[in-house]
Amino acid sequence: MTTTVYIFDSAQLTGSAATYGTVVAALTKRILKSASVTNTTGAPVALIVYLVPTGGTAGAANTVISARTLAAGETYNCPELVGKGLNAGGFLQALGLSLTLSYSATDIT
Repeated sequence: MTTTVYIFDSAQLTGSAATYGTVVAALTKRILKSASVTNTTGAPVALIVYLVPTGGTAGAANTVISARTLAAGETYNCPELVGKGLNAGGFLQALGLSLTLSYSATDIT
């Protein structure tokens, strides 16, 4: 078994669900260790995060954070994601217009 640190530096989210970070590689599991989302806009913005299994699409069945409103200038540390896992082929998707997302994880092969 090999473990590696996976870091998704950051990206600005859009108003539509999109994939952030790489799809989990074959024969690998990814365990999320930390995540934060920052609202640098001047208005409240709703955040939605999905942990999508292989072959799946973002939806109610894999929503981990559902319409959590971040105030202007707020940073949210996403405790709902800490310790969650993705199997091979899984991926993280999120939406929240102009919010900035970053996270770290451990990949186990």
